[in-house]
Amino acid sequence: MRLGVPSLSALQAFEASARHQNFAQAAQELALTHGAVCKRVGELEKHLGVALFERVKQRLVLTPAGAEYAKRIRVHLDQIRRDTLDVVQQGRETALEIAVGVTFAAQWLIPRLDDFYANTRDVRLHILGRDQPVFFEDSAFDAAIYFSTRLWPGMPGTALITDDSLVLVAAPRLLEGRASLSLEQIGALSWICPRDLPRVWDDWLASLGVHDASAVGQDVKPLRSAQRYDMFIMAINAAAAGLGIALLPRVLIERELASGTLVQAHPHTLANPQTIYFSYPAQRRDWAPLRQFDAWLHQAVETYRADSADRSGFSRSTCS
Repeated sequence: MRLGVPSLSALQAFEASARHQNFAQAAQELALTHGAVCKRVGELEKHLGVALFERVKQRLVLTPAGAEYAKRIRVHLDQIRRDTLDVVQQGRETALEIAVGVTFAAQWLIPRLDDFYANTRDVRLHILGRDQPVFFEDSAFDAAIYFSTRLWPGMPGTALITDDSLVLVAAPRLLEGRASLSLEQIGALSWICPRDLPRVWDDWLASLGVHDASAVGQDVKPLRSAQRYDMFIMAINAAAAGLGIALLPRVLIERELASGTLVQAHPHTLANPQTIYFSYPAQRRDWAPLRQFDAWLHQAVETYRADSADRSGFSRSTCS
């Protein structure tokens, strides 16, 4: 036993013996002789200075210390087994580390990944939620998908969607059976503000010719007292829970609109000032796994756009 760690063979012999409570059955499982298993368990007990088994009427019975040790060792041996299988699997596949905005990953990307895996057998994606600039020289990411007004510095890439719209949405019960809300009714409700669109309400109202939020309804609450959420997924859930109304990117709420969890509360929409980009390190540009994912991602966007055309009025020329 080196550095206080017993040999793996001794631990395997002990764990199998503890599970079967029988040296002979443990020996059969491990393809060892009965004597070899007894010897390894005996050496382990000697090194530990603790009895792990008792012989009770010719039966093998774990001591309290042995039972506790077996339970812990079983966990660690199982972890070693899973880690080993993972390494072997990685040898057969290529892992692609993708940094993605949390909400876009949850709402748009992940629900479509079954199609990627159905058509790509040798690339495994590791999706990590990131919504701030990722500089590849300081990280292990192979690519990033993000909302921004421009490509992040030092990272080549392509625009995926450039003309998404911001839609005013609410839980159906807030409309109380109405087809849409008037500006006065909108002003009487609580306004939900995502962190990444701090001026969205001012901009939406201005696009309607209203330049003073206080003019929208007599009971309007000032913007500074509106609900603020750090991530889009929080704002989506708040709106779906009926906590207020929200202006949200259509690309992030397609499922909620389709299911009726959220409904469009006013016909007027606003162009999303942000583009969805796909970026990667320059040295990865011609890497086959990245090119596979890039091709699939752009095709997934085209399919999404085709499926959404009738509902959202998208043109078919935003993917570049």
